[in-house]
Amino acid sequence: MKLSALALPWAVSGLLLGARPVSADPGLGFPALPSSAPLHFQQKLAGMVPTKTRELRWTLSFAGKTARLSATLRSCALSLSRSDPPPCRESYAKGVSYSGTWTVRPYGMEVWLESRPPAEGFPAEMMLLCLKTVVGVLPAGASLLPGDACDGSSPPPRWQPGQTKDVPLWYCSIQDDSAKPWSGYGSVGPFAFAGGAGVEWVYINNDCAGQEGAFRFPSAAK
Repeated sequence: MKLSALALPWAVSGLLLGARPVSADPGLGFPALPSSAPLHFQQKLAGMVPTKTRELRWTLSFAGKTARLSATLRSCALSLSRSDPPPCRESYAKGVSYSGTWTVRPYGMEVWLESRPPAEGFPAEMMLLCLKTVVGVLPAGASLLPGDACDGSSPPPRWQPGQTKDVPLWYCSIQDDSAKPWSGYGSVGPFAFAGGAGVEWVYINNDCAGQEGAFRFPSAAK
């Protein structure tokens, strides 16, 4: 089984720790790090339980020995659907900006960042450990179909469409963090920076109808 979008990867150079190697296209190419072009990553919280949806757009860039990480964010009213809400019409607002330094290691890259100025809801400092990783990414618009996520008496929730595509990226975990999948609460990472438009991590919280996260290609910008 390939490293699935349906479970948060914990991989090094395409290996899932504690599992067999990822079956990846040998022609896959990882984006350079440091990259001459900005790298992007999105996070989205939706579902029936959150009082509001939450969307963040992260951009990682480099200039010489300086690394910069910034985020814009927006929230929209709760959707009553059990999957993705209608498109959010709110504008993105500045969330936080970090600046710091980076160091290449044999296993990847370490990035130390400090927010300037500090922003509420975001850590003042972060040390990122970035490793080459291959993840399975769902198509844009894929949604979580409701199922039984509590007592197991009915079929479980599932993503539709569920076929994934291997994407090489830099998976950046926050050192001293719990390393749990982002669910919109209590943490800002981990991050997954790919080339081009990047990928998004979407977390759907429908209580007992399904609480799952997955990597997905972002839909066209709105």
